[in-house]
Amino acid sequence: MRKLRRWFENKVHNYHLPELIKPQPLKIKPTDKICILAPHADDETIGCGGLLALYGSQCDVILLTDGSHGGDRNKPEEVRREREAEFEEVMQYFDVHFYQFVRAEDGNLIESYRLFQKLDLSGYDYIFMPHRTDSHKDHVVVPAFFDRLRKENPRITGKPVYYEIWSTMPMPTHFLDISDVAEKKKEAIGLYRSQSNIDYADRILGLNHYRGIRHHVEYEEDFTIGE
Repeated sequence: MRKLRRWFENKVHNYHLPELIKPQPLKIKPTDKICILAPHADDETIGCGGLLALYGSQCDVILLTDGSHGGDRNKPEEVRREREAEFEEVMQYFDVHFYQFVRAEDGNLIESYRLFQKLDLSGYDYIFMPHRTDSHKDHVVVPAFFDRLRKENPRITGKPVYYEIWSTMPMPTHFLDISDVAEKKKEAIGLYRSQSNIDYADRILGLNHYRGIRHHVEYEEDFTIGE
């Protein structure tokens, strides 16, 4: 009845109101197998650090770019090694059993579909990735690549789940209460010492804290599950 009344008011008064979405709790079963696609080392923790803290042993994480532009541009190889070492430390911190380096060029992921095409994304229940309207050029490439790969490979049946990094999602479909592991997420972000020029930890935890208002929790991560 409420939806019918809303539709009627839109028609009669020529309103153009969006269909509001009430986020549901993200429920991960012990048998679920999860893949997290991270454009850069630390994206997985910024967007999904709470998820990793809670379900790290069920997650595989694939790092897509080499990270070579995330530091001293005169020493790209040193930067790459440093960021990969930090990534490995974080994976161990979260008890992630499998992780993989693709090493596409940092800042130019759009040119690396052939590398992405080689990934085996079959057998997962959920595949996490940055959302489609994120404001970083490498981030928005990932869901586009995934759409193409899924058309080419029918064995990929996992549901895409979109997470937040540089830009927030206007109407997420699901949320995960990370109140009990928020401090662990903050500590994990801090392990990316090469990226300490920006206080990612306090800023993203501020977003997680603010998001929690709607569901009366201290901290939450928000996601959108696609088809």
